[in-house]
Amino acid sequence: MRALGRPPALAAVPEADAAAEKDEVLQQFLDDQAPNPAFATDLAWNVIGYNGPLLDWFPWAAYQANQMRWAFLSPEAREQLVNWEQDWARPYLGQIRYERAHHPKNEALRQLERDILVASPAARKMWDRREVVEHADGDLRRLRLPYHQGREVAVRIVALRPMRSDRLRVIVLMEDHQEAGGV
Repeated sequence: MRALGRPPALAAVPEADAAAEKDEVLQQFLDDQAPNPAFATDLAWNVIGYNGPLLDWFPWAAYQANQMRWAFLSPEAREQLVNWEQDWARPYLGQIRYERAHHPKNEALRQLERDILVASPAARKMWDRREVVEHADGDLRRLRLPYHQGREVAVRIVALRPMRSDRLRVIVLMEDHQEAGGV
């Protein structure tokens, strides 16, 4: 890092079916995060693996398996993601912008950006802010889910990238019991 003045580039993997990159070890890691919801996505936020608690909290993951499309295009997302615009939507758009800058030729990312900006007037308005966010690791956010009978739950986001691929991400939502009392 010192010689280059920047971190070394992440090893790129050949374009591959993201589902093929999720193996038994990654699935076991996700399962072992219980009782915390955990999931893995590819570069374009397609959910490629998850544990049981994730489906309890977010049943959509079993059938509408794109985290960003759900957050921007599903009406219930605005109710379930507390402080939707400030805490969820703007950072998510910043993450999309970050990944597009680092993977400009990735067609799945390009299509995701187009789909969200075409279908969501709110996203188009926020996009003009040109915010860039690398990740949400460590962020504290709030959810209001049917699983919790509509009660607000504070979660700390743990975001990881398996070292074998810069095209995978793993997210664990850890309930923050210290913040839960302040809700």
